[in-house]
Amino acid sequence: MKRTLLPVTVLAFSMNAMAQFGTAPDFTVTDINSASHNLYTWLNAGKVVVVDASATWCGPCWSLHQSHALENLYNNYGPNGTDQLRILFYEADASTTMADLQGLTGGSQGDWLTGTSYPVVNEAPLTLAGSVGWPLGFPTVSLIRPSDKEIVEDMWNFSYAQMVNSINQIITLQAVGVAEEGSLLSSVSLYPVPVADVLNVDLSAANGAIDNIATDATGRVVGNVTVGNDVQVRMNVADYQAGVYFVSLRAGNTVLGTKEFVK
Repeated sequence: MKRTLLPVTVLAFSMNAMAQFGTAPDFTVTDINSASHNLYTWLNAGKVVVVDASATWCGPCWSLHQSHALENLYNNYGPNGTDQLRILFYEADASTTMADLQGLTGGSQGDWLTGTSYPVVNEAPLTLAGSVGWPLGFPTVSLIRPSDKEIVEDMWNFSYAQMVNSINQIITLQAVGVAEEGSLLSSVSLYPVPVADVLNVDLSAANGAIDNIATDATGRVVGNVTVGNDVQVRMNVADYQAGVYFVSLRAGNTVLGTKEFVK
């Protein structure tokens, strides 16, 4: 997989600056859900910060997105996990539209929003400078250390395990894991699909290992059910708008993965 470079004139400026590693300048941005995020507030709170500077038309960016490495990181170590890091997706092409992010245009690689639980920023003009945020092209995945606000790694082509290893050089991540495909996740069934009012979640084959279920639509948590010892869970989705949703499954501190359903 090869990184997508910026136009030649911009790339030449970025390479001269070579500011990818060094102190990260502070910024405040607003995501597509109108929530504000300040880099130094996160860092001063001791959170490791990962900024993914990508573009919807970028092939290598899409490959990274499809690997779900950042999503797994956020699920495990973000606010709903061990709460040790923050991740921000920064759309670095100011001409990008919401339709591009939704994968509804020919120039976009696909749907970037469905199933993405960390904040997505799409703005014009851009707040972040390319000379720092993506000096060598897209994607650039900056790992920022809270102790001195330094950009210490570009994880653009890292696997999930490699990302975890790099973050462990900064802080000790608490023990969590992602279940292997074909294990408990495959034994959980959802029905009926599509669903109108009540979604049934069958956990009988999981032997009571699932602790809770959280439904998620386009990165927004819309429901949360604690399962306990139940093997059949009924989720009221009557008020959900029509669309694709995801059920996130956890067993203790282990994120098992997601199941999709359609309303």
